[in-house]
Amino acid sequence: MLEKIIDILLEYNDLPRESITTQTRFLADLHMNSLDIMDMVGRFEEAFGVEIPTEDLNSIFTVGDLVAYLEKLV
Repeated sequence: MLEKIIDILLEYNDLPRESITTQTRFLADLHMNSLDIMDMVGRFEEAFGVEIPTEDLNSIFTVGDLVAYLEKLV
C-alpha cells in the first residue's frame, strides 16, 4: 500500500522516491496546496476503491496517517 501511495505522490512533486516516508507531511514536506490535495484524494479513492469524506482529511497529516486510514477501509 505504501508503495502505491508513494507512486501517486510522486505525480505531484519531483522529490526523490526515498525522501517520502511514513513521516512525510503533505503540507510542510511535500508543499501541496489545497487543490493538489483534493486532486490527490480523488486519485487515492480511485486507486484503492474507497471514498474519503472531506471531513476525514482533518486527521490525515502524514503519509503514515494516510496508510493507517486506508488500511481501515480496505
